[in-house]
Amino acid sequence: MQPLELSHYSDPLDLLRRFIKTPMKATYRFDGARLGVETNDCVLLPELPLDADITAPCALEWKLIRDADSPGLLEPPMFLTSATLTVVAMGTACLLALDHETRKLFAFIGTDIDALAFREYLVPFLCRMTKDALSGDPIGYFVSWNYDSAHV
Repeated sequence: MQPLELSHYSDPLDLLRRFIKTPMKATYRFDGARLGVETNDCVLLPELPLDADITAPCALEWKLIRDADSPGLLEPPMFLTSATLTVVAMGTACLLALDHETRKLFAFIGTDIDALAFREYLVPFLCRMTKDALSGDPIGYFVSWNYDSAHV
């Protein structure tokens, strides 16, 4: 398989980068529910149990974008929440947005975030957001979150 080239995305009609191609897709079993993941970088496919049933709908979907225009390392998260949307900014390197109505989580992850940081910190973070969203409590766990608990 030829490696995917991560280039700077520039589409003046897609300022929010919603239409970046994400050719790699997988379906996982998470917390008793089906989780769909699509990405433009195979490093961003999480190490979770795969789901063999490809016909059933997913309870929640992740779209993980490796963003060449987002430099830097992870910083302490800043949360912005409402009844329908949770946004988590981790500096210029990472932006997460979870739409509770459509049950879609978008993540823009900079190229400086390596596989270890993704696996050890971001995947558990995304899983916690997913678990809270599926339980109907989108910010329950994060109300008590603090920087010392992150171990970044």
